[in-house]
Amino acid sequence: MDTEKVTFSVSISTRLPHDLTVNLDPNFQNKTIGLETIRTIQVFLNNLAWWDGHNHAAQEQYFTADREIADYIAFYFDELDELDEAEISALLPVMTSPAVRAFRLLREMKSIRVGLHPDGKDDTQQFATFDYSIYLAGEPCNNLLVVNTDEQGKVDYISWES
Repeated sequence: MDTEKVTFSVSISTRLPHDLTVNLDPNFQNKTIGLETIRTIQVFLNNLAWWDGHNHAAQEQYFTADREIADYIAFYFDELDELDEAEISALLPVMTSPAVRAFRLLREMKSIRVGLHPDGKDDTQQFATFDYSIYLAGEPCNNLLVVNTDEQGKVDYISWES
């Protein structure tokens, strides 16, 4: 069987808020992918800034309904006790309401990795996984809030992983 090898390049023209660098982690089960899959990946990657905003909105929505995300934020309040006062003030300006402080901390989460699974490698049902972390002392924390989506950005679920 004769097959033609095709070389392609994908141009990504997007910038996430705060000039963050995001690691892309493509995962392919098969040795080849079709042109339609390539186009889907290209459109998805060219809209990373939009997905980021969409995912932040989903995190806030889940925060009020999902105890796991609330526990995740509570974990970081414990971590903040170990920082100096200047860094805490920069991250979370003094506010009276614990709920407002929690939402502010949730909004401080930054995307650090986007995993793509366009052909279901590792029996993954999701097209993309977005890893979010909070930066403390200038470094992302090891505990992640992971948003799992399909190729249209529909959130399947959000989990807390380390």
